[in-house]
Amino acid sequence: MERKKIDIKKSLELYKRILKVIPGGSQTMSKRPENFAFGAFPIFLEKGKGSHVWDVDGNEYIDYIMSLGPITLGYCYPVINEAVKAQLEKGSIFSLPHRLEIEAAEAIIDCVPCAEMVRFFKTGAEAAAAAVRVARAFTGKEKIASYGYHGWLDIWTAEHIGHPRARGVPSVLKDYIISFNYNDFESENSIESVLKKHKDEIACIVMSPISYWSPPKDGYLKWVRELADEHEVVLVFDEIVTGFRLSLGGAQEYFGVTPDLACFAKGISNGLPISALAGKKEIMQIMEDLTVSSTYGGDTLSLAAVTAAIKECKEKSVPEYLWRQGRKLMEGLNKKARDVGVNVEWVGFAPISMYRFSYENASLSSDMTVLFLQECAKRGVLFRKEGPVYISFSHTNEDIERTIDVCGEALEFLRDAYEKGEVHSRLETLKPPNSPYRRFS
Repeated sequence: MERKKIDIKKSLELYKRILKVIPGGSQTMSKRPENFAFGAFPIFLEKGKGSHVWDVDGNEYIDYIMSLGPITLGYCYPVINEAVKAQLEKGSIFSLPHRLEIEAAEAIIDCVPCAEMVRFFKTGAEAAAAAVRVARAFTGKEKIASYGYHGWLDIWTAEHIGHPRARGVPSVLKDYIISFNYNDFESENSIESVLKKHKDEIACIVMSPISYWSPPKDGYLKWVRELADEHEVVLVFDEIVTGFRLSLGGAQEYFGVTPDLACFAKGISNGLPISALAGKKEIMQIMEDLTVSSTYGGDTLSLAAVTAAIKECKEKSVPEYLWRQGRKLMEGLNKKARDVGVNVEWVGFAPISMYRFSYENASLSSDMTVLFLQECAKRGVLFRKEGPVYISFSHTNEDIERTIDVCGEALEFLRDAYEKGEVHSRLETLKPPNSPYRRFS
């Protein structure tokens, strides 16, 4: 593959402008350019089609960031575009409920094991917050046991009070959220220990059903389910990443463990802004008497995308395709790494794999990661640092083969840099402009 210096002149010019009007230069922390290879990696994207994206300077890439996960089918996917366009001609939001609210809810109920009723919101953070509100009302208890990232709202950020990023969150909220370790059966930070220590205080366990890096140990999720029942705690799976990716019914279907409630967002609509809280009727019905309300939850454009996306996933067996293509990519990249002799490995779940450079020197591993991003981008492939590596239904065999070849060349470049002690000096990155929002990055 041709290795060339990327012309990102327009991206850099726009970045100077955005810092003047948008704090942090992005709506999403994970999209900030300093999280990639600043100066040697695109900053602003202009358009996407299928599995490919184009930046504002006209450079084309195979994308494995996929908008941080929502794009499961592909950019500008025809079926979704047509559904949205058809509904746009009729209106996007109305003064009273719309039939698409029913159809989208029924589509979710038809494929998600725990889903008997559904409520729609706009973001994953909203859905997760609603799950906590409902669980507290249902159980009469107030504390949360949490594993994983569930959004930026106060109830979650309170877990990190004391860190500069948690400034502005009332310190009293820290007493209401207790984190626990995933795949831990025995330590004082296991979910069992948390439930015993806070006996009769925990309203809900809110957890990602997976660790990105490794599968659950045998019986772990089933054990958590049993503990939730034993302690009369609502079990909530945050399926914002796993839903409609690991299987049509999410991780709960894939692992055969059904929670009481589940949150969905990424993957549910192929990128249209919508999230959902789904769960058992006896718990969900309590929302009738709660102040949990969203004007834009009834946005018909996103609801049309939900029904179209789920229908397409069913008819085309999309999750199976994601697994198949993801395995090809993981196996191919791990073989390249072994053949080239670079200490990096792709692990986890094929539709959302992770990778990590493992050198004893942490700074060297960090530089190798950034150099890898730089060299892949030069050859037309985009990754995030360590992942997730998102596979979409639009990633073709040709895309996978090209990506493996690109990564092979990039890894050879890294090996040469490592052997010559030139890893850091070969970085073509720039120092991001001074900004008060980067003090704690």
